[in-house]
Parts: sequence; C-alpha cells; structure tokens
Amino acid sequence: MGQRGKFQVYYERIKAELEKIKKENNYITLSKAFAHWYLFNFCNVDANDLGESILDGFGDNGIDAIILENDTMKLYQFKFPDKIDNLVKKIDEKTVLKLLNGYKKLNSSRTPQKSNEIFKAYREIVKNQNIFNYEFIFISFSDGLSENAEDAMNTAIQDIKESTGNLIKVDVNEKIKICNKIDRLQKKNVIEINLRYNSLIASYNIEEKVKSWVGFTTAHDILEAVDDYLDIIFDENIRNYEGDNSVNQGIIKTAIDEVESENFYFYHNGIVFICDECKISMGNQIANLMSAAVVNGCQTVVALANARDEQKSLKENVFLPIRIIETKDIELRAKITEYLNSQTKIKDSYFLANNTFIRELQNELMKKGYFLERLANEYSYKKDRLKNKFDYNKDHILRMDKTIQIYAGYYNNEFAAIAKRGKNELFNKEIINEIISGINADKVLIAYNAYEDIYKIITLYRKCRRTERNDEFLEYMGINVKTDEEYIKEMEKFSFINTADILLLNAYANINPKTGREQLKAIINICKKAINDNPKISPSTATKTAKIFEIVQKNIKEKNRISN
Repeated sequence: MGQRGKFQVYYERIKAELEKIKKENNYITLSKAFAHWYLFNFCNVDANDLGESILDGFGDNGIDAIILENDTMKLYQFKFPDKIDNLVKKIDEKTVLKLLNGYKKLNSSRTPQKSNEIFKAYREIVKNQNIFNYEFIFISFSDGLSENAEDAMNTAIQDIKESTGNLIKVDVNEKIKICNKIDRLQKKNVIEINLRYNSLIASYNIEEKVKSWVGFTTAHDILEAVDDYLDIIFDENIRNYEGDNSVNQGIIKTAIDEVESENFYFYHNGIVFICDECKISMGNQIANLMSAAVVNGCQTVVALANARDEQKSLKENVFLPIRIIETKDIELRAKITEYLNSQTKIKDSYFLANNTFIRELQNELMKKGYFLERLANEYSYKKDRLKNKFDYNKDHILRMDKTIQIYAGYYNNEFAAIAKRGKNELFNKEIINEIISGINADKVLIAYNAYEDIYKIITLYRKCRRTERNDEFLEYMGINVKTDEEYIKEMEKFSFINTADILLLNAYANINPKTGREQLKAIINICKKAINDNPKISPSTATKTAKIFEIVQKNIKEKNRISN
C-alpha cells in the first residue's frame, strides 16, 4: 500500500472513531473530538481528565487543549480535515497565530472577558505559579507547517524570548507522524532491535531466570537501533524524558564538543536494555533484542537524539557503556527498572508500584474482575503475552495514580484537596503511606463507583455547556428557565462543576444517608453555595482549595446533624 493509500485508510478509520467520540461527548467539531482521541491514546491523559484539558466551545482563545507537565505548559492546536481531499493541506499562518494569541492572553495582566472556565483555570495557574517553559504543539492529520506559518512562528518565538526570556519549544505532528504513532502503538511490547556494538561480553547470570551482557557502543549505533521506536522504547522506564534540565544539557554539551566528546564514556551513565531474548552475532557484532525496552538511560538517549537532530553536531567518537538484561519474568523486569532508576531524584509516585499494599490490592481487584495497572502499560503488556488468559472489560482497567487520587478524595478529608491539586503532591511518601495503610479492593470499588456516578453529572454539564442551549442539566437540578439570558445566568452558577470531581466525591462520602440522585443534587448545591459565598476565589481554583473543602465538610456535618 502506497503512502497516499495508507493515509486514506487511516483517515477513514480515525474519522469513524472521531464521529463516535463527537456524538458521545457533544463536541462541536471533529477537531475537538480529534483532540480527545489523540490526548487519550498518545499523551496518557485519563478519559475523565480530558474535560479539564480540552478547551471546547466558545472562549478557548485559540487554544484547543492545555496540559501542565512538571514545569512546562503545553498548548495544543488540533486540526482534522473535514474531507479526504484536504489531507495534503498544510497548517496555515492563521492557525499558528490563533495559538500564539492564546499564549499571549494566558500571560496577559487581565483575563479576557470571553474566556471559558478551562481557560480561566489555566490562567490562574499562570498567574499563581512560575511557568517559564512552554511548548506549542500542532497536531494535524494533514501536512506540516506552511512556509508563512513557519515564518510567523519563528518571528513570534524570537519576540517572546527577547521580551520574557521564556523557553519556547515547537512540536509539529503531521499525518505521517500520527500514522507512525498508531503503527508503533500496535507493535508495543514486541519491539525488536538490532544493536551494533564495539565490545560485548557475557556477564552475571542466574540459571533459567536472567542473563546479562556488558559492553560499549557508539551513540550513533544506539540511535540507529532505536530510531523507529523512540516513542515507545521507554514504556517500561519509570521516568520519562525530563526536558532541557541541567543534566540533559550537560549530555548534549559533551556529545557535541570537539574536545570533550571523546570523554563522554567517562562522564555519563550508560544505557540499560531489557528484553525477553537476546541473540549475539559475534561475526558482524550485532545484538538482536526481542521485546526490547530501555529501562535506564531515557535521558541520555533522547538527549543524544536532540544533539543529532536539533544541534546536528553529534560527534562520531561518542561512546557509552551498555548493559543488556534478558528475562521473561515481568515482575523481575519491574524490580530491575525501579532499582536502576535511582541516579537522579525520582518522584515518589513512581516507586509506589512495588509497595506491598499496592501489590495486594492488585491481586484483590483481579479476583473481583478489575485490573489495577501498577506500571505503565502493564495491562497491554500482560495481555499480549497471555492472550485469552488475560482479558478484562476496558471499564475495569484502573490506573494506579487515578485510583489513589479517588481513594484519597473519598476516604480522607485531610488530604482530599491535595488529591485534587496534584497527584505528585499526594504521592509524597509521608502522606501516601498514611493514605494507603487501610486500602482494600472493596473500599476502592465503593469510591470508584461513586466517582463514576458523579462524573456522569459532570459530563452532562459539559455537554450542555458545549451547545448554545440545552436545559438537560438544569432540569436534572430541578431548575426551570424561560429565556436564554436566564439559562446563561443559571449555568454560570454551576461553572465550578467542570473541575469539581474530587470536591463532589468528598462531599458525597461525607453526606449521610447516601441515596443516589437526590443526594448528588444536594451535594452539588452545598458545593455551589460554598464557592459562591467566596467570590474572591475563582471557581476553578476553589475546587482545589483546602478552605472550600473544609467549608463543604462543615456544612455537610451540620446537615447530617439536623437530619439525625
């Protein structure tokens, strides 16, 4: 199949999925559905969190989605052609300027009046946090930037750097990259690479369990081996690439330096590969690795790729140590990954996967028909290997970070606001050990099912906000309106709901008795009053603020006392 034919086939497949997503979520355009599809499949954005990332409807200020990742704010613009003939179109200057305008409004001294609640929420983050790093990301199932668009982007970035000093990166994913991502996703965990080496010798082995080899090779040979899999070769690594920090800048600096490059081997850590099977060809010095992954060295590999592709100055004499570990024991693979990643600071959440309580929880949930993913892509990995012996309802696949967030929001009043503010803060070792000390499958499922019920109401509200007039949510709340003006006024009073999943969950956990629909309406009104009584706090910020959680908890306690 030729490239054009391949693109047409993928276009039709993706479009069919987008039509379904658009209908289910009441998105106005296919491009917004495209954002939903892309972020879920390739950016690991939880389905329930998409509503807080996608700026759908009026007031998006030219930005389709925003994701805050560590200290970098990523601004997305998505385009999906309305017809197949437009696959050859390029991203035009207008699209670029829309995103740039959104960036300027995010960083303006005043929040634009015509802004939706998600934009306002991220505007508050920019206002209250130190955000110096931005990434402009264009995702289009067509061709790349037009010449005019590229010129406009380069000029704007230069102006931003000179006026603010902010670091701006640009990433363009056109149709060929998107198709490659799909192909790679389908090949996940069956990666086969051929690694050319300069020296490789057998090392420490445990009979019938693990084998290993040590040696060295060049940076160019490493990159040649993994080039086609750079998006997924690190799937088992507990730490993704951390951007242009001082360590990674140091790697690049050494790798491109005329003098220092020959010392790279001595200055930097090597690469550790893990695989199901390793075959060594001594004659042509090739190591064939089946089901390969890089479990230590993600920072090094990506930094070297940047030195080659962006700096275009990666020296030929850059050598680095390599280790190859062969084992088919997935639990051992997980432990090896954990213990190897201790050279730089690791977020506490990454190490929670091997906590005894979490391992026990996973086993308990499996008995009840649910699979808790302790590790990234663990379900897909096991399903690929165990086939029909390992199959779960897609709604019963639970991500660990989301599960702990829900659990904390439901059972722990003290940490509920922290659970909403940020999962990284929640996974602090001092906090997390207290949270999970009494965790079990039954309690998790109670909290999870309550969360799902609440999220149905949040989804209903979002769907109604995405249209000019839809009374379904207000009817659910028992509110009747006659005019469009009344409709807008009443809907605005509930704008907090968009980011209120954990606040509502915590309120539901505290109210007594829990009688479903009527109680959900009651807690929505309790939360609305608490937020409307504190107008100095924006709704999107209020749903993450300990003060509001405490007010809601206090008001519910009083309601329970009166009811009893």
